[in-house]
Amino acid sequence: MSRRFSVIGLLTLPFSFSVLVQAQPAATQTKAPATAEQKDAPLPPLPTNCRPLPLVGGEGSTVTKTASVPGLRVPIPGPLPSVGVRNNWNTDWFVPSGQAFRTYRVVFMPHTDAEYSVNMTLKYPDESIDQFYRERGRRFTANKVVVVDTSPRSDLQPFQVNTNIGGLQSVGARYTVAVAGCL
Repeated sequence: MSRRFSVIGLLTLPFSFSVLVQAQPAATQTKAPATAEQKDAPLPPLPTNCRPLPLVGGEGSTVTKTASVPGLRVPIPGPLPSVGVRNNWNTDWFVPSGQAFRTYRVVFMPHTDAEYSVNMTLKYPDESIDQFYRERGRRFTANKVVVVDTSPRSDLQPFQVNTNIGGLQSVGARYTVAVAGCL
């Protein structure tokens, strides 16, 4: 009987997670202005020698998000892929080929007072990364801009800049982030 119950339980597991995934609020990735009751402060202008980088898989060069719940992966035995809920903490920006930027600038502005975990990396064509900023559970003040500048390796230009912003304490917190390459 218990063997039969576990097989039925395994068969219903994908349905249960499907319902869970559908019940999660969608990740917010907008360029639209904030509503009247929720005014987000704008990001400061970029220096004239900096060029905004485009979002990978999105539009524009700036993203505003509401941090989601942490991701959860549940492996399923056999050839089936794992199921679960993904978070919306990662964002990538594309670095155009043929551009030799001297520095990269990440502008992060929390719109909610919260503890955020923030990780920023440069991704290189040889599949290596350079982590240039990391804060775990640091309290950030709403509408106070954080600007992080970094230089790439002297012999290799990155193809993407990645930010990972979230954390348990920041679920529901809003922020805006943008990346630029500077000559």
